[in-house]
Amino acid sequence: MRSVVVKTLVAGMLATGLSACETMNMPDLTMPDFSMPDVFTSTPAQTVMLDEGYEFTLPEQPWADDDAIDVTQQVTANWKNTSSNETETGTFQARISLERDHARIVMIDDLGRRAIDIDWSTDALSVQTADWLPATLDARRMLADIVMVYWPLDVVRDALPRDLSIRETMGERTLRIDSNGRFYARIERPVRDVWQGFAKIRNERFGYVITIQSKHTGSSS
Repeated sequence: MRSVVVKTLVAGMLATGLSACETMNMPDLTMPDFSMPDVFTSTPAQTVMLDEGYEFTLPEQPWADDDAIDVTQQVTANWKNTSSNETETGTFQARISLERDHARIVMIDDLGRRAIDIDWSTDALSVQTADWLPATLDARRMLADIVMVYWPLDVVRDALPRDLSIRETMGERTLRIDSNGRFYARIERPVRDVWQGFAKIRNERFGYVITIQSKHTGSSS
């Protein structure tokens, strides 16, 4: 059982579903009533290492839009086990709440245990993880992937390292490594409302696929 839970969470944290249903659990955005170790709490302009020599700079203003966003997500991750060469799958649930200058992200595992809590403001970024998560889990990398999928194009472009470029067409974003022209990631997004429906990120560099179904809280569809 422990190995299944660990696989589930490692997959989820590679980045940011399945069909959202009416019985979907909704992660609670209140701060946990138990101690979770701080990954870091510091000033804005934090960087996330995407790959060796490639740093993603999180925007100093977490969310610049006046429109608030509150969604629940069901996520499935597929990745190849390097030792067995077999494809493995994991799932988790998340809630994202955005208001001007503030972002909250909470994730729970399939057992309903609170795994990650991100509180991001213009003053600081706090990332807390449960102590039972594997040490190799990189919550900051997961946050960078969420920004790549859902944040406005100009924000993502400014955050990318110098040798990564992004192109957006209807329902798709592609990121390339400029030095060799290879794809870093391909992102599929809903056309009408990016926060309602399926999104998918295929990380070509590291060979994982994350599929997300987002649903506005209070939505019956």
